[in-house]
Amino acid sequence: MKAASLIRWSNLEDRRRRQSMGGFAALPEMLVAVLWGAILAAELVRRLALVSDKDLVASASASSQLWVAAAVCAFAIAVFGAPFRLYWRRDSKLLASLPVPGTSLFALALWRSHRSALQVSLALLVALVPMGVFVDWQWALRHLLAVGIGFLGAAWLGPAAALGAGAIVASDKAQAMIASMGGEFQAPRTSWLGILPGLAATALTVALMACAPWIAGGRPPGGSILMIALLALGVSAIALLWAWTRAASVIPAAVREVAALDQEILAHVERSTPSKIERAAIALLRSPRSRWVAVKDAALLRRRYPSPYFVIPCGIIAIWIVAASQPLSYLPWAGSFLGAILVYAILMARRAQSEPVEIPRLISTLAIRRGEVAGAKNLLSSLRIALIALTAGPLLIARAPDPLSAAIFVLLASALSWLAARTR
Repeated sequence: MKAASLIRWSNLEDRRRRQSMGGFAALPEMLVAVLWGAILAAELVRRLALVSDKDLVASASASSQLWVAAAVCAFAIAVFGAPFRLYWRRDSKLLASLPVPGTSLFALALWRSHRSALQVSLALLVALVPMGVFVDWQWALRHLLAVGIGFLGAAWLGPAAALGAGAIVASDKAQAMIASMGGEFQAPRTSWLGILPGLAATALTVALMACAPWIAGGRPPGGSILMIALLALGVSAIALLWAWTRAASVIPAAVREVAALDQEILAHVERSTPSKIERAAIALLRSPRSRWVAVKDAALLRRRYPSPYFVIPCGIIAIWIVAASQPLSYLPWAGSFLGAILVYAILMARRAQSEPVEIPRLISTLAIRRGEVAGAKNLLSSLRIALIALTAGPLLIARAPDPLSAAIFVLLASALSWLAARTR
């Protein structure tokens, strides 16, 4: 199957699935992006339209920091989504069983990544309008550099990192070499599907944060914004070129290997177990059947979706670093990082409710009540959100110029995330 036909079939399937869901989920993806951009634009209007000319400069600087922080978080999440667009979609098992060329599969992943990057870019462009209207259009257009660098990272670097991770997962030689280096500690094979995209997202975050001083009218690190832009373009282009040349030989084996990790029968399985904190929380459940479900969910989520176990700690560390180094201007950055990792906690809760972690038809045949299943899933999602709030929140609040407002923000964000993550 050629790439164009595969992309056309995938778009049709996505559109039909979205329409069948109804409500907000049935809206076109680009319209949803515009709505998210409008929400950010409304906050920027509140910051810029209600201040005097004397305070406009300070408010414009804070608004720019908020916009750049939102861009960093949104594009980083888009990069982390690359393995899901390549290996872990609903149709991945079907594609793994078909004789589809590796270049066509990679072209499909590139198309999906470009579409995701375009959604983020569109939302950020909508949010730029208040800056141009209330401050200055020339200054607002400086933010387009961050949009361009973020687009390259999400559309080019992310898929290349996902392909590299898949190559390691599918290669027995690579696994043997890693095992010899790791000694007794052996992480699950799928961990690489989180580690390499995580490194790519980190590189993109550094590039976008390096642009922030220049966007605000200052001097960028190294003294040359052109050097930063060319470096971002060069790294992304080289990564994409390498991935394209390797796609034909790597992608089919990687897609089959990742798909087989969910269906290993009478074979060696890399078994994961809940962490000590998860086991302690699971022990609090009164129903033994709820504890069984919770242990199963914790083990399968850790094995099947390794990215959040790398992303969330990195996000918390980023909040600590920003709070310690920039006490006067860190709040937009720290707040955006906190929001991003809470979104990941919500996604983890959603993944615990669908295949392959949960098979509704199977669970309905077991002697486990619906409330017991919901209780197990709500315990794990509440634990993740509580750990994020308790580890990232205190320092964020302590370093804030207005601790009360920061505390209200942390509590409100955590409460909304808890409500969004609940299983009913």
